[in-house]
Amino acid sequence: MSSRINLYLIYTTFCTLCSGFVLISSAAGSNFKFFPAGETSIYRWKSSVILNEIEANSREIGFLLEGQLNVNSLWQNEEWTLLKLEVVEPKIQPKSNIANSKLDLDKNPFIIVLKNGAIERFFLPKQDKIASKNLKRGIASLFQLNFEPGASETDASGHCNVSSHLIQRKTKSDCFYDDLESLKHSDEILGTKILSERINEYTYDDKIVKTITSKERHEIFIEAKQQLGSIIKSEQIIIHQGTITITKMNAATIEIALSEAAKDLTEASLITEADSKQNHKQFNKEVGLVREHLRNQHLGSIKSAKAFLDLLSIARTASKDDISKTLSSKKNKDVVLQLYDILGYAQTQNSHKAVMKTLHLDSEEHTDQIERYLWALSFSTHPNIEIVEDLLNKFKKYSQIPAKVRDTLILSLASLARTLASSQKHDYQTSKVLRNIEEAIINGLDYAKDIERFVYLNALKNLQSPSTIPKLMQILQSGSLKEEVLAWRALKAFGKKFWTTDLLKLAKKTLYQLDKAHDTSSRTLAADLLLESKPTETTLQDLLYFAASNETNFEIKQYVFQSVKMMADKYELFNSKLQNIIKNSKKLNNYSALAPRGLSTALRRSIFKGASVNGSLISVQEIKAGIVKRGVVDVVLDKNGISKELFTLGIFAGGLSSFTSSSSTTETEDEENSIAGMELTLMGTQIRPFVFFEGSGELMGHVWSGTASEITPAFQALILVQDHEDYLRLGNGFLVQINLKGAVSFDLSGKIEVSIWNRNAQSLIKKSVGYVTKGCIKVDTDFVKSQLEFEGSVEPKLNLEIDADFSDNVKLCMRLSQPDSIFRHSIAKLESIPTGKYEKKFALNRKMDLPGSTYALNRKNDLMCSEIFS
Repeated sequence: MSSRINLYLIYTTFCTLCSGFVLISSAAGSNFKFFPAGETSIYRWKSSVILNEIEANSREIGFLLEGQLNVNSLWQNEEWTLLKLEVVEPKIQPKSNIANSKLDLDKNPFIIVLKNGAIERFFLPKQDKIASKNLKRGIASLFQLNFEPGASETDASGHCNVSSHLIQRKTKSDCFYDDLESLKHSDEILGTKILSERINEYTYDDKIVKTITSKERHEIFIEAKQQLGSIIKSEQIIIHQGTITITKMNAATIEIALSEAAKDLTEASLITEADSKQNHKQFNKEVGLVREHLRNQHLGSIKSAKAFLDLLSIARTASKDDISKTLSSKKNKDVVLQLYDILGYAQTQNSHKAVMKTLHLDSEEHTDQIERYLWALSFSTHPNIEIVEDLLNKFKKYSQIPAKVRDTLILSLASLARTLASSQKHDYQTSKVLRNIEEAIINGLDYAKDIERFVYLNALKNLQSPSTIPKLMQILQSGSLKEEVLAWRALKAFGKKFWTTDLLKLAKKTLYQLDKAHDTSSRTLAADLLLESKPTETTLQDLLYFAASNETNFEIKQYVFQSVKMMADKYELFNSKLQNIIKNSKKLNNYSALAPRGLSTALRRSIFKGASVNGSLISVQEIKAGIVKRGVVDVVLDKNGISKELFTLGIFAGGLSSFTSSSSTTETEDEENSIAGMELTLMGTQIRPFVFFEGSGELMGHVWSGTASEITPAFQALILVQDHEDYLRLGNGFLVQINLKGAVSFDLSGKIEVSIWNRNAQSLIKKSVGYVTKGCIKVDTDFVKSQLEFEGSVEPKLNLEIDADFSDNVKLCMRLSQPDSIFRHSIAKLESIPTGKYEKKFALNRKMDLPGSTYALNRKNDLMCSEIFS
């Protein structure tokens, strides 16, 4: 009995496959016999679009269209089929209301021409509105009845790859189009992700298509916070109701039949077209509405971040005269720097021309405004290459540019070139503009002398062109001590993908000083490369032996050991390898060998854990003679093994050992002059260093006058971190507009108090951020509108307090803390049917408390803090 059942299953499966093959042949081959001429197939037609937030169990919004679809077959031969389609008595119903209303749709018929089942030509009434035309494009797209494997086709969704599963199912993927302007932010951590599924299903017999169902599901979200996003579902279905006989056309060829049937129509593309609605808001007036929130005291808060996003879209459509009027208005004097931030991200010809009309690169009094504009340009995720070319020409043309502006311009051009090169639309090999920028930086480095070379080395760090690596390696071997430090920093920025065997050999020579004496910062940077390049067991063992060696510089050894521990805390495999080396070495497997003997630290602490990404705080402090020589506080996002540095605060100092009177170090100072300053890297772009003082005289002037004893802003800016504008073409003929943006309002302030009499000092570095992400997903036509808006916001802060006591042995206490904050998430939904005078709104607000933290640094620091505050 069992064998009979198996034979029966094999037989029925074979028959099913054969019938599927016959259907495929009839649909895709030269004997397409669906819709025979002289017949009208009557279908029940339904089409819907549903929008919702990512969170489950929330209220959906959208609409349902339904009516009757008549498919009139006017003419047919073995290859060609001419169909005239018309929608009868269409109605529309909002998702949240059971009542439906008459749909004000242009009811003129439209024509499709099939060749072997595939749509070859498409004709629409000239007088139809865009929304009606798109709806008809969506209906026509159902009749792409070509099922050849590996084919591609064009319909209302765009140009799509198609895979067929027998005859009943067709899957569409990788639909693309390039006729609509878009700003796609595809960064793997900060960008926007769109996941799409498109499936068409068919049922029919020999001559009648019974049903066609088209289903789509799209998920749009921000990579860093996946609950900030939207789900879009659309469905279109036709169900056969019956067939009636009509008069077929008598024509010898398809051309003759078409000339008669489509004489009042115009040929069109199946791809939907956008109905552009102009923004009539004036930039000048809108600035006036939010001017108060743009003032300096609101930087670092949500208020200014929201105002920034509200103005950005208006700035992108504003005229040159409107922008110029705004910049020259006396009412905007106190917020003009923030306006230059906004215009730097607008990236339009009008915005750039208005700025260049107002500011002059060779004017000393415009320095602050120019720098803010250039910084915004350099942080942008979508640089305008025409603006970049204009700035490059000005850099070459003007010879009297103030030093600060010139440095910022060089660094900005390098950053813009790197962003353009990473966009896949341009590269250093084929783009003339990018090649010219690289050439200008290399030539500037070759001709500059002494400290003037430093800015070009920092520019190479921003540029990250692989062809400059040999130049940087040359500087490692023949440059000055400071140049060597900057070259190591630039090479580290490239990432381990570009760290060759020769470069890692140089790193070993530098750390262990096998060739010559090196600056301590060069040595610690070389150690970073060795540790981050997936070191072999031998390399790791050498690093541990160095940390346990008789090297007189305890801080270098302590830095290396702390860095090894930090890597071990992050990577389990690395930690296993480390423990194995220590366990099998008598020299290392004891407390005294690796006991802490310095103040330098390297640590990584988690600042938040989310479903999408994790955030970490990396703090590296290289100490020399009791003073931070090189300090770095780095905020990093991690996702699936990928890391992105959002913000890096660097502190540098030199020539200050005499002020500590410490006898704990035997090293002499490398630097002749006292110097201290701060460096910032935002979104991978380093900006011009800020020098607090240079020389003992200037330092003592600050000490005596107390100029830094009050909290003082060091860097303020509005920064666009997410920027995605796009359209999603649905198969049923609707266009979804996608607009996702994220902004940071940034304020970095600090103060320092020094007492010569008590021989101590206290400093505070305070970072305040207002972060807002706003998204709008909408379908907006003449007869229906569905819109979902979401917003996420938070105001995190980070404080670094440093207390130093030089009265006896040097004691240094560092405290890193993050106060409490609140994450707020709001959602607004709208359904509107203008023709039916229907509108309904929904709103939802959520909040989540984020507890603050005080981060433990290391045991040595804890002991020193106890001594200072005892």
